[in-house]
Amino acid sequence: MYDKNLQNLRYRLYARKSTDTEDRQVQSLDDQVKYMKEIVEQQGLHIIGDPIYESKSAKRPNNRPQFTAMLDEIESGEIDGIICWKIDRLSRNPTDSGRIQQLLQDEKIKHILAMDRSYFPEDNSIVFSVEASQANEYVRKLAVDTKRGMQSKAEKGDKPGVPPVGYLNDRIEKKVIADPDRFTSMRILWDKMLTGTYSMAQLVHVADKELHITTPIRGKTGGKPIAYSSLCVLFKNPFYTGQLPFKGQLYPGNHPAMITEEEFERVQQIIDPSHTTRPKDKTYNFQLRNLFLCGECGFAITVEQKQKLIKSTGETKTYIYYHCTGKNKNIKCTQPKTHVSEDELLRQLKEKLTKFTIDPDFYELAIERLAQEEDEVVEKNNTKTLAHERAIKKTETSITNLRRMRYSGEADDDSWYFAEVQTLEDELERLQNARNKDEYRARNWRAVADETFTFARYAKEDFDGDDLEKKRSVVMKLGEKLTILDRTIQFNPNKYFIPLEQMIENEKQAREMVRTDDLQIKTPAFQHGSLSWLRGLDSNQRPKR
Repeated sequence: MYDKNLQNLRYRLYARKSTDTEDRQVQSLDDQVKYMKEIVEQQGLHIIGDPIYESKSAKRPNNRPQFTAMLDEIESGEIDGIICWKIDRLSRNPTDSGRIQQLLQDEKIKHILAMDRSYFPEDNSIVFSVEASQANEYVRKLAVDTKRGMQSKAEKGDKPGVPPVGYLNDRIEKKVIADPDRFTSMRILWDKMLTGTYSMAQLVHVADKELHITTPIRGKTGGKPIAYSSLCVLFKNPFYTGQLPFKGQLYPGNHPAMITEEEFERVQQIIDPSHTTRPKDKTYNFQLRNLFLCGECGFAITVEQKQKLIKSTGETKTYIYYHCTGKNKNIKCTQPKTHVSEDELLRQLKEKLTKFTIDPDFYELAIERLAQEEDEVVEKNNTKTLAHERAIKKTETSITNLRRMRYSGEADDDSWYFAEVQTLEDELERLQNARNKDEYRARNWRAVADETFTFARYAKEDFDGDDLEKKRSVVMKLGEKLTILDRTIQFNPNKYFIPLEQMIENEKQAREMVRTDDLQIKTPAFQHGSLSWLRGLDSNQRPKR
């Protein structure tokens, strides 16, 4: 029989607190030890060693080295009892609870003293089992509720947990917002990635030395440059497109998008995971690398540099050729043997750029007229927004009145009630979507117009310049699905360039008919065309016929 004189027993103080959800309301480690020491002093108990502090979850067995070491001390007879704040500090899983109970029954643990009660070997084992099971069941239920809450939060467009670099959690509004210190810098980093001229290692250097991007400080972590591996993960995260990835699904997010989905897809095409760590040969300067796919099989276009000795002059000339890799095993592609020189591709690109190039007078007039009309456009859109808000308010009131009828017993026909509620809720969703779409267009049309006209004004100059990054950026903005087929570049033009191309062609024809350029560009017809082309697009983003 064990000695029940508690003053003769040797105890260890054990305090545990994890960062998990179930421990948010638990006393801090120092507070737990403070209360335990008060009990020790009151009862004159004998303590062995320093208090044990453990910041680990007890939901899983074999997860707490300090706890395991304490039980080993009990097994070896070095200590006789444990003092803890509550029994759930010792265990929240059946494995650890079973070991503690076995040590109690074997009288190796002679006493467990918690703040609310004591446990002795002679006590009914059912009581200990029930209390240990309650602690375990609490964690299990909390885990289910937490997962359900996270799923619900994701479905509503809000990210559970910490957002990636460039975003912050607004603790007051309970939503993800743009990080004022990092959002713009991260967008610049995406722009550089989109050019295809930077390796991942170079982007790590740019982020640290040029943009000075650091990870947000959270507690004791953060404030450091973005690591290579972290940057690789960031460039594959669709969160930056305004979407919310959660458990293999993508949900529409409530946070502001940093890039478009098209830009994200282009980055994924640029990234080649099997070659991200391979050193790049800096002697090669392939201007159109990674920009095109094969127009026949859809696989990548590769580039080769060849050198040829001209015997007559003794000069060595360098040639750069592009051709299909021919790696599509399902299609017998004919393009791998069809080589096209880089000079020929550059010539074709310059020819295509002339279709979207405007002169300085055209550009200045377009920007000036856009500024003049912006106030009028904003006023019209505000009127539309007010109409939407009135319709939404009316529908919300109808839903509220219908529910009041239900509560008062006036609407007791279940099938009719639920059908009416569903109809009104569908209408409310439609109205809200229409309002959001109009608000986006109201904010976006001027920005898109400025960007498009600026591209048309300076794209050819940028392409003819020596800046490789600008040159590649111009090519990528030309359109989608850039391909090469039979030595010819093919692509779907940027949707905003289609009406611009037609407008430029019309202007050329007008200048041929009326050779008074200054008068021609000031005509009302020209001024109207320079403004209405963008806002006159239909839902398919093509000019109305």
